[in-house]
Amino acid sequence: MIQMYVKTPNNIVILNGYRNSFRCRQRNKDKKDTFRFVSYRMMLKERQKLDNHVYGPIPFDTLARL
Repeated sequence: MIQMYVKTPNNIVILNGYRNSFRCRQRNKDKKDTFRFVSYRMMLKERQKLDNHVYGPIPFDTLARL
């Protein structure tokens, strides 16, 4: 299980999932539902800007079709 930080326009979401699920989501750049992954340090900086709009950890256990 891997913990990843995903940035959306209004908040940051902490996801716990498997490597294959994240790989499929990050690779598909032409769709609108791709994730923008950020580091832990970037998440802390964005957290201050967004007034603590951090949600999670949320389990993310899915495998997208390729």
